[in-house]
Amino acid sequence: MKKCSASFAYCSASANTFGCLSAIHALLSRCAFSFLRLFSALSFSISGPVGREELVSSSQLPVSRIETDWFPVSGSMSPVCGEENLIPTAREIGRELNKKWPEIKGELEHLGHYLSKGTLVKAITILSEARKRRFLRSKRPKYGSMNKGFTEEELERFFSVIDDPKPHLLFSFQAFLGLRIGEAVRINIQDINLKTRELRIFTEKSGKTDYLLIPEKLFEVALRYIAAFEKEIAAAKGYLFFSSGKGRRTSETRPHITTQTARFVFRDYMRKAKLAEVYGYSVGAGPRSLYRLSPHSLRHYAITNFCRKNGGNAVLASKFARHTNLQTTMVYIHTEKEELYESIERAHDTKILEKVREMQENI
Repeated sequence: MKKCSASFAYCSASANTFGCLSAIHALLSRCAFSFLRLFSALSFSISGPVGREELVSSSQLPVSRIETDWFPVSGSMSPVCGEENLIPTAREIGRELNKKWPEIKGELEHLGHYLSKGTLVKAITILSEARKRRFLRSKRPKYGSMNKGFTEEELERFFSVIDDPKPHLLFSFQAFLGLRIGEAVRINIQDINLKTRELRIFTEKSGKTDYLLIPEKLFEVALRYIAAFEKEIAAAKGYLFFSSGKGRRTSETRPHITTQTARFVFRDYMRKAKLAEVYGYSVGAGPRSLYRLSPHSLRHYAITNFCRKNGGNAVLASKFARHTNLQTTMVYIHTEKEELYESIERAHDTKILEKVREMQENI
């Protein structure tokens, strides 16, 4: 009896496993199906209409019931004049996958219990590489010797055109404490220790909570700002940079301004200060101007300024920047050409060599 129960359990697990494998096979079939549609469309747009014998028919690929639920299937996967274009966009495919995520997650968790270690490593590698390729930045330097941070003169010009206390304080926290834009917009009154002048920061990238000392002048400006906008900050659940949008607000509406809003405001003030310097254009879905200075440039300035005024101590600067890797901090620290050239001259100062020779001869 025990043997029969064990066999039944084994067969059930096997059936579930094969069912999941079938589902994954159907998913791969859909991906291939969509790819061929896209490839045919590209061929159509480049070469013009092709003959019917050259079109790839959907009958050449296995079409499951799930597939027909996702995308409409016709006899031809290529656009033909006078017929509706059935090619799904990447966004549409992503939207459909997100809807199916609970089912996909269940299938993945089930497979995780039964697949071998080697197969699991291969699956994780595929997903990890896709994540790096799509969402992570390249570690290779992108800007060469170009300074992505503000100079002292540029920073003064930038703040001279800001006539609103909210963005003035927001960008001041970035310029003097090196906050990321996402960290700055979420500063809450509960994050400020009024006795010690410490600011509690939840570091986005490392997922850790850090503390930084607020400079005395910046602390005084922040206190005056809080006193002036006490009601608005209280209504925004304590967020200093409250959202003042007049649109329809729901329970999901954020009480603080978004990073996108902060970037728009930053770009507007950059144009007023005549600092909107374009160094190139992005290569993507549409051409987009690439500006040398961005909100993140305020963080670059803060880290470089801190390092200079502390004797070039990169380790201390890394602590200030809240980086887990010292190499990352070195990318932020910018050396001016004048400093570099003076260092080169000092390195090749022949007077020092002559003094050393004299000392050697006299010994």
